[in-house]
Amino acid sequence: YLISLKNYLLFHTLAEMFSIAVAFAVFLIAWNCRKFSEGNYLLFLGISFVFVGTLDLLHTLAYKGMGVFQNYGADLPTQLWIAARYLHSVSFAAAPLVIGRNLKPRITLTVYLFVTAALILSIFYFDVFPACYIEGQGLTPFKLASEYLISGLFAAAAILLLLRRSAFEKNILILLLASLFFAVVSEISFVLYENPF
Repeated sequence: YLISLKNYLLFHTLAEMFSIAVAFAVFLIAWNCRKFSEGNYLLFLGISFVFVGTLDLLHTLAYKGMGVFQNYGADLPTQLWIAARYLHSVSFAAAPLVIGRNLKPRITLTVYLFVTAALILSIFYFDVFPACYIEGQGLTPFKLASEYLISGLFAAAAILLLLRRSAFEKNILILLLASLFFAVVSEISFVLYENPF
């Protein structure tokens, strides 16, 4: 908080790097425990997290003032943020559906690789990803609708998780539901800002 008062760019970078490190760590743990884990829920999420973390890393590097991607405005990091949140929320909503099913980790990894590559190419190369922030105007209707849709996907993930609650220990279920609750709250908060800084 104190850093954010003095240097918002540094604060944003530190906060994002922490979440990216967590995402990569979750992937490493899930991948290395795949032979011992049951139900495939955490393995599926772990695989998704490395790609969500990759999009978050690009978002961090694209943030205005970082100087990594030249000739881009505030729309680029916002597009990358929305792409990452879509991947994150869809993964959480899909994860309960793989419980008890035969998950092929390498195929799942490959599918996520192609989806993530398609998202990146749609933003950087083909320029077909919808605008999320327009300088001088603010957030676009697409960005606002996306935040509500993403919140809805996280809420749907919580409902699906409750329907499959017998697959989880009670304390794990509570932590997963809490994480989904905070994901919804954080997404709704991103509807409220007018300036990305």
